[in-house]
Amino acid sequence: MLIKIAILDSDIDYLERLSGVLQQYDELFVAVFSRKEALEQALEQNTFQIVLFHPDVSEKPISFPDGIMPICLCDEETKNRKNYPTMAVIQKFQRISSIYKEIFKCYAAFADDSGMDFFQKGTATAIAVYSPIGGSGKTTIALAIARKLCGMNKRVLFLSTEQFNSSALHFQVKEEGITRLVEALNGNTSFHLTLKGILKENEAGIFYVEGFGRLVDYDAVSSKEIKSVITQIRQCDVCDYMIIDTGSCIDELTKTVLETADKIVLVQRNNENADVKMKLFDEQIWVNEQKERMCVIKNFAEQNRKGYELMQLQTIGIVHNYGNILQNDLLNDIEQENSIQIGSLL
Repeated sequence: MLIKIAILDSDIDYLERLSGVLQQYDELFVAVFSRKEALEQALEQNTFQIVLFHPDVSEKPISFPDGIMPICLCDEETKNRKNYPTMAVIQKFQRISSIYKEIFKCYAAFADDSGMDFFQKGTATAIAVYSPIGGSGKTTIALAIARKLCGMNKRVLFLSTEQFNSSALHFQVKEEGITRLVEALNGNTSFHLTLKGILKENEAGIFYVEGFGRLVDYDAVSSKEIKSVITQIRQCDVCDYMIIDTGSCIDELTKTVLETADKIVLVQRNNENADVKMKLFDEQIWVNEQKERMCVIKNFAEQNRKGYELMQLQTIGIVHNYGNILQNDLLNDIEQENSIQIGSLL
């Protein structure tokens, strides 16, 4: 199924440029019109879900059939915006990839998830990265796994469920991400379209949904809601793998994330304090119930120290202590040295 969009604007050059880019997105069908009369005739014969139009094409207000969402495409010189006071607005002349996302954000509030079968194809694998040890380099390992998969031409989505998002260096937090998806679950907004509208991509080609920016937002999300968010994302054909960077405290939300994931990567740091924590972690009944999905990556590894051994768990990576270097340099070194056996994880 395609979302059919009609675009009305008297600027022919802009119409061609806008439609040419939007047509590259598989889920969109785009038809363009430069005259109000031509659009109205097409609306009688075709079923469009969205009409993106410049208000100045007509001095008189345009009426739209029921079931169609009109969106004003405005610039700073638009005169007739006042004719459509309650309609959604998208800023003209911005980056077209941003217009694409804005279209989905607007339409998500208008449509529900019925008839959105083209989003229901995915079966993404969820990999949670966890450590009970503070300062273990858990986020770095999660990023390294994501980059490794991305380098294998896999579609990768990075999701941080930490209280304080330490991956913000690589995935900027500018607006609500997880919180917005939770609101979509609990309201009349389409989850799939909301996800399409907020999904971002960083310089490495990794997709991401922005994590929590405020502690109050973290506290407001229930374990049931975070499980639903992960499950729904997996079903929306936007990624092959979800890498979930978790918090170090096993509260109800983190426990639910770990229970929902297909695989759990346990990050171990070898020093005396870390050994004590890892031993206590290893002795928990709940932990033993999850072990069939767990594997270990040893971080900050020292050749002259063995450290606590987690029995029954496969070690899929040994990352040496690189010292105090920049994060991007560290990730490049991990990737070049093939420190993580990604095949064993998959």
